[in-house]
Amino acid sequence: MIIRQLDRVSVDAAALPDRARDAAGQDGGSDVAVMTAERAPGSLEPLQLELSCRTDGDGNQVVSVTGELDIATAEQAYTFISDVIDAWETGLAPVSVDLSGLTFCDASGLSVLARIARHARRAGRQLRLTAPRPSLLKIMRITGLDRAFPELAPSAAAN
Repeated sequence: MIIRQLDRVSVDAAALPDRARDAAGQDGGSDVAVMTAERAPGSLEPLQLELSCRTDGDGNQVVSVTGELDIATAEQAYTFISDVIDAWETGLAPVSVDLSGLTFCDASGLSVLARIARHARRAGRQLRLTAPRPSLLKIMRITGLDRAFPELAPSAAAN
């Protein structure tokens, strides 16, 4: 698996940290930053993780997570999402992490979610998880991680 970061931010590319901007290349695409896992040449291994960031109409950052958040991808996810938290300081708008495309999350993935929540608190940013699958909510309830994300409490109580 090869991880490469694509910088699709046309207007706010200067706001990205140096390490993200240096690792990125222009693809002439949309207005989102994307980190994606690609197949290594000759590999039959499936794509594991795609992370993208966009700004919604209210100026909030929305990070979409697609694929598997596990021991192989956890650090890349932490780096990408913490860079989003650190780079965008427009009124300290909330950061949402859309988990609707997350197909698998192991203990390393749960640990990264906890680390990201702690990082956001220290940075003075609100972090919200959106659209987690029922299986993820269940394991978050079992481990107590749902308490770090108050927006999950009503959904967790309903299940």
